[in-house]
Amino acid sequence: MVVREQRCARAVVEYDGTAFAGSQYQPNARTVQGELEEALNRLTGERVRVRFAGRTDAGVHATGQVVAFCVARRPRGEGLGWRGLQRRLNAVLPADLAVRGMRATPRGFDPRRSAVARVYRYRIRMGGSMRPLERHRTLEISDRLNVSAMRIAAASIAGERDFAALGSDEQGRTVRHLSEVAVMRRGALVEIRVVGDAFLRRMVRSIAAILLEVGRGKLAPGDVAGLLDAPSRALHGRAAPARGLTLEKVIYSNTEQVGSASSVNAEAKKREP
Repeated sequence: MVVREQRCARAVVEYDGTAFAGSQYQPNARTVQGELEEALNRLTGERVRVRFAGRTDAGVHATGQVVAFCVARRPRGEGLGWRGLQRRLNAVLPADLAVRGMRATPRGFDPRRSAVARVYRYRIRMGGSMRPLERHRTLEISDRLNVSAMRIAAASIAGERDFAALGSDEQGRTVRHLSEVAVMRRGALVEIRVVGDAFLRRMVRSIAAILLEVGRGKLAPGDVAGLLDAPSRALHGRAAPARGLTLEKVIYSNTEQVGSASSVNAEAKKREP
């Protein structure tokens, strides 16, 4: 049996997580990985495995998820270049999933282990303001939030600590470093931006839930540190709804923010196989 040499790519993927059971493959469930692998298998005739920079739960969206995969290298003149494969993929992928950029990458590139930071954003529309076209990616609430109090609480969450009170990890490693936890407001829209080296499962939505409690006046900003230090899950494990959360960017050590499709496509033009 002849083993073909492989060529590998990394791609920026965007998806509306509303109808997905999550990013990671699950039997008998619709997932981002399942859709991508099925499309790649159809186009290449191979069994392609796609690896992700980060796992997103059911209902969580992404504008800058990074994936990597390898396919057999074909003789010159046969097969597709990366931009051609991107176009073909987008032609067969469902409407709620798209490849925004694609470029060649070394075979050993691991989108999860190579990443130095991820950027998440949680969107809240307060005061009963409704935007039907944004309802799938924004949490709409009738309350008005105390954004100043939320900012004070957010500052106490940033930094390096054991975040076991906010999520779980399969290996039991719960220490994480958050370089930024910021709360921004534009009219009725409140956004929580969280940047960290890595995240526990449900961690960002747990942060959002805590800040919502602070904003509603149900929790004092000074009480947040105690919640994080407690041996049990904060708010009894309650997390904010998934629809408000988006994975925006994945950052690598060369300072490239791979959530930017323009940077990926510009590089692809120089390195098209």
